[in-house]
Amino acid sequence: MIHIETDRLILRIVPLAGLASTAAGNIKATQGLVGEKLPEEWFDNSWVFKLRYDQWLADPTYAPWSIRAIASKETGEIVGSMNCHHQPMPFLLNGKERLATEMGYTIFEAYRRQGIAYEAINAFIAWAKTLGLEGVILSIQPTNAPSLALALKLGATQIGSQIDERDGPEDIYYFDID
Repeated sequence: MIHIETDRLILRIVPLAGLASTAAGNIKATQGLVGEKLPEEWFDNSWVFKLRYDQWLADPTYAPWSIRAIASKETGEIVGSMNCHHQPMPFLLNGKERLATEMGYTIFEAYRRQGIAYEAINAFIAWAKTLGLEGVILSIQPTNAPSLALALKLGATQIGSQIDERDGPEDIYYFDID
C-alpha cells in the first residue's frame, strides 16, 4: 500500500495487524507494526482502531482509506494519526453531487500548533484526488477552536450540526478539493 510523504511527514497505512494490536492495547506488538517511537496517546481511542479493523475486514477495498500513522521523517516519532470514516461515496450538497469522504485526525499534544495536521491533510487530499475524491467532510466539536480554525484554513464551510453519541455536539463542515 502506498505511503504518502511530505517534506516533514510520512503518512503510513497501519496494517490490519497494527489495527488489531492497537485495539487490544498490545503496546509491544503495535510498536513493531507501526513504529518504535509510538506515544501512549496512540491508544487513547483504541475503539476507533477496532472499528476501522472491522471495516477493512468487511471490505478490503477500504484499506487505503483506513488509519494512517503520521510520522516525523526527521525523528521517526509517530506524531498523530488520520483516517477516513468510509471510502469516497456520493454526497449531495445544494443540488450538486460530489464524491466525498469524512476525515478524522489526531495530532498528539507535544506536536500540536506546528502545521502538521494541515500538511498531512493536504498531502492526503493530493493523493486521494488521483482516485477521484472531490470533497471532504469534517465533524468538529464546537469548542475545538484549533480544528475549527484549520477547517476554515482548508476552505470548509459549516453545512450542519449533529449530536454524536460518543463525542456529543459536532458541527459538520465540508470543502471541495478541486
